[in-house]
Amino acid sequence: MKKKLLKIAAGALLFLLLLLIGIPLFLEAKIGPIIRNNVNNNITGHFDFDDADLSLLRSFPNARVSLSGIRLTTPAPFDGDTLLKADEAYLVIGLRELFKGEGEPIALRELMIEGADLHLAIDSLENANYDLARDSGASDGAEEASEGFTFDLQSYAIHASRVRYSDASSGISLELDEIEHSGSGDLSAATSELQTRSKALISLAMDSVAYLNRNPLELDALLGIDLETDTYTFKENEGRINQMPLVFNGSVQLLEEGQQVDLHFKTPTSDFVNFLALIPEAYSKNLEGVTTNGTFNLEGDITGISNDDRIPDLDIRMEASDASFRYPGLPKGMDDINFSARVRNTTGNTDDTYLEVPRASFRIDQDAFDMQATIRSLTGNPKVEAAVKGTLNLANLKQAYPVDVDGQLSGTLLADITTAFDMESVEKERYENTRTSGTLQVRNLVMENDAFGQPVKLQEANLRFDPAQARLESLSGTMGSSDFKVSGTFRNYLAYLLSDGTLQGDLNLQSDRLVVEDFQSAPSQPAADESGDQGAAGEPPLQLPANLAFKVNANAGTVIYDGMPMNNVTGSLDLRDQEIRLQQVKSNALKGLLSLDGSLSTREGAPRFRMDLGIDGVQIRETLEAIELLETLAPIASILDGKLNSKVSLGGLLKEDFSPDLMSLAGNVVAEVLASEPSGRKAQVMQALDTRLDFIDFSEIDLKGLKTILAFEDGVVAVRPFSFNYKDIGIAVEGGHTFDQQLDYQVTLQVPAKYLGSEVSRLLTELQEPGLAEATIPVIARVGGKYSDPSVQTDLKAAITDLTGRLVEAQKQKLLASGQEKAQSLIGDILSGKKDSTKTAADTTRTSLGGVLQQVTGLKKPDSTSTRTDTTRQAETTVKKAAKNLLGGLLNRKKDTATARDSVQ
Repeated sequence: MKKKLLKIAAGALLFLLLLLIGIPLFLEAKIGPIIRNNVNNNITGHFDFDDADLSLLRSFPNARVSLSGIRLTTPAPFDGDTLLKADEAYLVIGLRELFKGEGEPIALRELMIEGADLHLAIDSLENANYDLARDSGASDGAEEASEGFTFDLQSYAIHASRVRYSDASSGISLELDEIEHSGSGDLSAATSELQTRSKALISLAMDSVAYLNRNPLELDALLGIDLETDTYTFKENEGRINQMPLVFNGSVQLLEEGQQVDLHFKTPTSDFVNFLALIPEAYSKNLEGVTTNGTFNLEGDITGISNDDRIPDLDIRMEASDASFRYPGLPKGMDDINFSARVRNTTGNTDDTYLEVPRASFRIDQDAFDMQATIRSLTGNPKVEAAVKGTLNLANLKQAYPVDVDGQLSGTLLADITTAFDMESVEKERYENTRTSGTLQVRNLVMENDAFGQPVKLQEANLRFDPAQARLESLSGTMGSSDFKVSGTFRNYLAYLLSDGTLQGDLNLQSDRLVVEDFQSAPSQPAADESGDQGAAGEPPLQLPANLAFKVNANAGTVIYDGMPMNNVTGSLDLRDQEIRLQQVKSNALKGLLSLDGSLSTREGAPRFRMDLGIDGVQIRETLEAIELLETLAPIASILDGKLNSKVSLGGLLKEDFSPDLMSLAGNVVAEVLASEPSGRKAQVMQALDTRLDFIDFSEIDLKGLKTILAFEDGVVAVRPFSFNYKDIGIAVEGGHTFDQQLDYQVTLQVPAKYLGSEVSRLLTELQEPGLAEATIPVIARVGGKYSDPSVQTDLKAAITDLTGRLVEAQKQKLLASGQEKAQSLIGDILSGKKDSTKTAADTTRTSLGGVLQQVTGLKKPDSTSTRTDTTRQAETTVKKAAKNLLGGLLNRKKDTATARDSVQ
């Protein structure tokens, strides 16, 4: 009997297990469309997800539906914008909900969302992107939409999510990031309590002014919920902003015309440490061990109706009296801290919200600072009245407050400024509606940290304000071994300081000595990766500011750039629209004159530069050493000493270390050699040519007056053909090389025949033709390989062979012409009756002609008269042998300077 019962129980359990596994397989295809349609039938936007999964085991005895890739988009006027997206969400519902038909509401018992991003927005016309509820009165022929879901929640949670709110009509933006929120309670009852826990980072900005920036926010709240009256009551509640605790109570009731708000909050204690806790931790640092005196109180009331037409009445008060604090380990503190501030609105009109700071003062050692301010119409066109007066010793500040300043900071700041303006006038540059006056002075300022390559020392700086501009009356100081004096004016400074306006300026810079390296930041150490290897620091590329428009006229006695001194430097710099333009920069350098016009732009990401550089009468070698790029473009110039003129036009990208990216360069160089002489440094290319061409001594080449043009792009330098002379030899060069100095050149030499060896000279002498010795023959040398290891191939052998053949042919024709004259003389004698002498004369003629040919061509005397074809064939053979002997003597002999000089002469 027991065994039978066990079998029945096991069978029932197995059936139930199979049912729990099988039902989801049957209903899974159904539940996704039900959820999708229930939501879309009740909204004007579009709800969708990638996948739906149903499980009866994870939340048994309830069903659990998991959704992934969730997204909710909005209708016009936010057409296609994403209101909500989430990585994953799951819903827990009763089993009976699975069998409801399409359109029937589904009761939710648990809800969890992870990786959500909710973006709530109101445009300038006050349209809300979250107003998605479908109008119940609308009819398109379909049945009236159902409610979709009912909430019988027992618990819910939101993990790793973000909520953003932006209101273009009021300029308010609010963001909650890294949200972790959970709630538990029975929301199905008419009255219930919901226990919630929340953590997030809060950011709040109004009219581009950030009041909170990722400040930690915590809230533990017990909410009383009355669904019959739609009233939510805060019972036991405690929150924390940064490290400052707050307690609050009150209620919010939902009405047809809006919400009835009645909230009150305050700090639970009056210790001044609560104020330090309100300051973002990045500035207040660790408050552990900080000693404070005096009192600080924060309290507020928010009461009244909140709807589309008005906000609740506000009264938020903050006050500190006779307060002071000292951080552990610092020798000084901040004393006599007194301030009060109040935010109020009594009309419900957002434009009537105002802030009053009737007093705010503090003292560090003997330096006192005071200010007062009033800002009316906070959310409309803010109207500001403020005054600041005081003295601040920066060295004392560092000793009293944990300021993030590496290295030395000292000096005295003196301020006495009053201002009154409204933001609309500032933004539209109507400075006649503003009143700003006073001075800001700096004395004996010293700054030294990693941001500067050398210590910055300002002897004085005087800035005087008026409504239209701030006048920099004087600023003088040093940086490393550099000195500078600056004066000028700044315009639009209020718009720059208070909004996104562009600061405009006209400055004059004077210096006796400027070392550019002094103004470069100290090199950063590469960051180590997890393996311990040193990797790239990942510094972002150089970006010029978009909201600066400066023009600087500079005059410097000496500027040292990369070790190169430049004297009497003048020019102007124009910075605007993320671009620096250098105009008419001139200087004495390299024993000549330099002029520069150019630009550097970061508008398109990677820094892109352009420059036109004029080089007049400078020393060749010193220029190549100072401007490394020129040696890359024309490496052969390194063998010369002398002067040159050049015009360099180029552009391209800069790498992270601000050096040019050679593969991006494009431009051209025009160069003229004024006077030169060999430097004694013989390049490998010259040595290779010397080896192959004995009749030229490249150490004696004179390039004075040489002009050439180089064009370069995509890492290749192309040389426009140019020519020069070595004594009476014309030389033409064309070709190019790559930036890694791979050579591809052709050198064509017009060589007079007299330089091509003794055999050629003998043939020229025997021909006895005027000017033949000065005739030239083209010899081509092809130069390849690398600049440091070149290869040279010439057609000298073929050229000499061709010349020898032509000379022998000329000699032959000359001899044949001479023999013809003798034959005509002999025939004349025969015809005149001198028959006895005919044989003797003819024999003599043949003997004479044959001897001459044998002497010139080396042919054996024939036994009988040869045909012209035989003679020509034997002459060609002789030419080849003569050329071979000639080349053997010319190319295989060791180079003898004296012999070469004799052959040239």
